[in-house]
Amino acid sequence: MIYINEYCEIKEFLKHKVCEIFQSENIDRENSRSKNTKYKLPNASSFGWMPAISLCKSIIINNNQIMYIIPYLSFYNFLNNHLPSAIKNYPELFGTANAKDVISAVYNTSGYNKIGTIDDYQHLLINNAYCYFVLRDKCGTLCDKLFRLDLFRHIIPNKINGYDFVGGIMHAYNHCSMNSIQLSAGKGETNLNDIWDLPIILGKALFVNNITEHNLSTMFKEGNRLWKITYHIDPITKVYYLKTAFAC
Repeated sequence: MIYINEYCEIKEFLKHKVCEIFQSENIDRENSRSKNTKYKLPNASSFGWMPAISLCKSIIINNNQIMYIIPYLSFYNFLNNHLPSAIKNYPELFGTANAKDVISAVYNTSGYNKIGTIDDYQHLLINNAYCYFVLRDKCGTLCDKLFRLDLFRHIIPNKINGYDFVGGIMHAYNHCSMNSIQLSAGKGETNLNDIWDLPIILGKALFVNNITEHNLSTMFKEGNRLWKITYHIDPITKVYYLKTAFAC
């Protein structure tokens, strides 16, 4: 948990950023719908620009800088509760090279199957399940560089009659497992100790390494593993998103 004065400061900092992000999201989605692309989605919506303080935490990273982790409730519940429950109850639906299997498993354990359709649930996750990473530099100032980590950006058909997660942590989790059980639809070749290990690595890599809009790929070493990570930057808001990540 973070202190209330930090929470209020970050809330004010994010207020304008989040408005800009959703304006940019809606422009992109309206363009996709007009062109009838495979990425067409309804307009983005938001439950507000700041989640509950009890969900937020901070860690000290390079040179006494502070990284704040600000997860929205849908993101937090997915990682902490729904995904682990789905893995326990439906292990056969993970590692199948089909993202729809993973969504089905989580949908059935989340409780959403009692109130809405699986398509509604998928749109909820696309529109409202994300986490912000904010940096306070060694001088005590909140930096303009902002990282938004989605659960996933899209689910699209692949070449083997299945579906792929595109972007976000579920795309990166294709390469990850925990206790030798896959975390997503992929092979899960890299074992994690904790479900939050990879999100924290992604945030640290962005802030510690020299990531700019002209250099969006990096190699980042954490423990005994070297990760190759690629980000995307929105040209309008200058907010960073995850493109892909895997351990070398």
